[in-house]
Amino acid sequence: MKHRRGMAAVAGALLISMLFTGCWNGDELTEIIPVIGVGLDSAGNGLTKMTIQVGEAGESASKEDKDKSDSRFAVYENTGKNIFSMERDITHESSHKLFWGHNQCIILGKKQAQQGVKAQLDFFMRDHQPRLDVWMLVAEGTANEILKTKLEMSPLPGIDITQLLKNQGSNSESVHTDLLEFATKMQSETTCPVASIIRVDNSGEKPRLDISGLAIFKKDKLVAELGQRETRGFLWAVNRVQSGTVNVRTAKGTAALEIRESCGSLKPHIEEDGSVSLTISISAELGIREMAGFEQELPLLATTQIQEAAVQEIRDCVLSAFQKTQQYKTDIYGIGRLLDERQPREWKSIKKNWEALYPRMKPKVEINVNVQDRGAIIKLKG
Repeated sequence: MKHRRGMAAVAGALLISMLFTGCWNGDELTEIIPVIGVGLDSAGNGLTKMTIQVGEAGESASKEDKDKSDSRFAVYENTGKNIFSMERDITHESSHKLFWGHNQCIILGKKQAQQGVKAQLDFFMRDHQPRLDVWMLVAEGTANEILKTKLEMSPLPGIDITQLLKNQGSNSESVHTDLLEFATKMQSETTCPVASIIRVDNSGEKPRLDISGLAIFKKDKLVAELGQRETRGFLWAVNRVQSGTVNVRTAKGTAALEIRESCGSLKPHIEEDGSVSLTISISAELGIREMAGFEQELPLLATTQIQEAAVQEIRDCVLSAFQKTQQYKTDIYGIGRLLDERQPREWKSIKKNWEALYPRMKPKVEINVNVQDRGAIIKLKG
């Protein structure tokens, strides 16, 4: 009996040791340092400048040391022709191996994005460590500037970027694009990739990061950008609006409306003459959160006026975004893909002319909006 218990204990110990030694591909925890964010900028002459943000203060650091430090990250910079060589060259200045499994984001500098990013992203798609669900962003300036910014509220800008992206659902003025989605669309014959735009805001006492707007790519090159309002218009159409505020103005007053529910759909169709029609359908439930004016209006009439203004605002956003993509011949909506799925035979006959057909479409926008909750007004006696 004792012999069996002893054997069981040994077997359990061996199993645990095997599990733990295999987690890090043979690398000890003390020998690695986690990458938090990576930036890719153009350095001219076909070279790329890579900025890597890593966590600096580990669990061994005392609480006193952490409290004294304004930030707990370090930045490595290198310039070269390919990512793999630059990553390995960092071992000349770091005693730790880089571990990519915790990387939060890949930030593309604007100039590099305009020149093309296919070669730069190949390492992250091919190597076994980097995750495919890492967030893709485009810097308004350089990625280096973003990753070197020390933030007041967050010791790790890379982590802060992830939290910022998670919070964007409350305004629906940016997109969540990961590496897998970006690379898939980059290789698509018709659908163009998009990524959110990130910038450093120095308007206050302390710098902060701001994410809003949309970068539009054609294959692997940045060709256009959408502002906040146009980005919302795109999100309405592709059913990715989660929440946010719709501000409207009428002849009688103004109102701020909360987006409570929304649904968007695209219905493209290849006609007999080879032209393509498109219907964009949007329905939304909005709640009145603030009002100014309308004192002389009956509640029902005021709500009707606000509802009509909301319909027009949504329509303008949707059309503005779509027309911008037509200007640059960039199908970010995946309309070509939808036609391929729904009308494969007809699509085959027009596929080669898609870039010419896309700008000619005149979308029909159908909007159904329901505005609720005029709200209770408390009258104070003075």
